[in-house]
This record gives sequence, C-alpha cells and structure tokens, in this order.
Amino acid sequence: FLPERERVVLPDSMKDKPLLTISVVLPCGFEHDYFIRTAQSVYYETPAEVLKEIVIVDDASEPPLKDSWREDLAAKYGVKYVRLDKAAGLIGAKQAGAEAATGDIIVFFDCHVKPDTDYWVPYVKEISENYRRAVIPVITVLNVDTWTQRERPQKGSGMSKCYLTFDAEFKWTTDDTPYVPIMSGGLLAISRKWFFEIGGYDSSMKGWGGENLDQSLRIWTCGGETV
Repeated sequence: FLPERERVVLPDSMKDKPLLTISVVLPCGFEHDYFIRTAQSVYYETPAEVLKEIVIVDDASEPPLKDSWREDLAAKYGVKYVRLDKAAGLIGAKQAGAEAATGDIIVFFDCHVKPDTDYWVPYVKEISENYRRAVIPVITVLNVDTWTQRERPQKGSGMSKCYLTFDAEFKWTTDDTPYVPIMSGGLLAISRKWFFEIGGYDSSMKGWGGENLDQSLRIWTCGGETV
C-alpha cells in the first residue's frame, strides 16, 4: 500500500466547464504485488470530478485479487472489481473492463502503472475536441520496487509511436507531429462511445498482445485518429 496523501484537486480554470469523466480499466492477471499501488496512484492523481471509477478486472488470478484488498476498502478509492472465473487473457480482460465502465472516457492502463501529474488533462481535452480521437501516453521507466519513475524523457520525446510493417510487426518511430500511426501497446484513452462504435476488441483474439495493431487499424480506417 502507498502512504496516504492528499488527492489532487480540479484546477479553478476547469471548475465552471463541462467535464468528461473517465473510467480507468486495469486488466490484472496475478499482479498481486502491484495492482493496489496502481489503483491508489490513479486515485490520488485524478480529481474526484473527473474519475468515475477504477475497474479492476481480475483475470482468474489465484488467490483472487480482492483477497489482497477487500472490496469495502478498495471502494474507498473508487475501485470496483470484475472477476473472470476463467482466464480470458489481456484482450478479453480489457473488453470485460470496458463493458463494466460507465465513464465518458475509458483509460486502459496495465496493473503496474504510476500515472504522472496531470496525466488526465490531455485525455479530457483532446477527446472533448473530437470523440473519435484516441490519446496515447508516453511510456517511461518505473521502478516497481521503489514505485518511482526514472530516466524521465524530455518533453516531446519518449516511447509512444510505432509503425506497422507488412510482416505484422510494429517498430518504434518518432516525428514532429502529434499523430501516432500505430499505438505501442495497451495504454490509451478512448471515448467509450468511439470504443464501441468501432467494435471494441476482437473476441477471436486470445492470449496477451496484438490488440494494439488491430485497434489502431480500426481507428484509422473508421475515420478516427490517434495522438
């Protein structure tokens, strides 16, 4: 567990404006060592007016995740559990979390993520401008033992963009535009409306990984964009 601290507050400049809410979905398979700190970090870094809920999808972990963090205690941090009795893998777990989410925006994180300060601001801003826009965070390095970030890249740099080759492999790339050809993985924000308009995740995809390629192609070919 993380030490208790003050939760961030909504900036005064945003208090009189309509706000989209977010549901953070955490697909977790046997991540007993990290999921609590991830959920707490999300809670502390997201204003109450913005965070609708944290959906923890327990992908048939043994023992169940809620044995490590009781539902009544987790609920104080805005957490609700979705338990899959049979392992569905990453893609199936993410789909189950999306179906349980009720916020305007679905944010998919892994269960070993510490969001940066004001991480939610570009999600709300960019998707408010265009609901068909997915927003990808820059990936940094987290020391999961100390729960501290290291090797913070300079603004405008870092790992976030990929491209796709004809052998269905994705490779890292950089350029000076905000647009992302292929998202790098499972960390993203997308409006709930747009997620389901493009069909969610493919139920025929099994195991862990590959959904970033499918989802990127769906977004672009259906008239959306990724930034």
